[in-house]
Amino acid sequence: MDCEICGRGNCTRSFHSLEAQEEFDNVVDNIKENARNVITNRVNRIDGHYHGDNYYVKLDAVIKVIEDYY
Repeated sequence: MDCEICGRGNCTRSFHSLEAQEEFDNVVDNIKENARNVITNRVNRIDGHYHGDNYYVKLDAVIKVIEDYY
């Protein structure tokens, strides 16, 4: 398995400095948070219907939002 920080096959996360690991984590966390926000906003705009207090959308529509994002 390749290193998640540099991508080399003969490396692992622990070979990098703590500063490099922390910097990588901060960047990854920002990317994940942005992706979560974009996908949530797009899913919230999908047409659906209420059943009691719950709002339902089609699973295919949610999958399409996720696939279109990536």
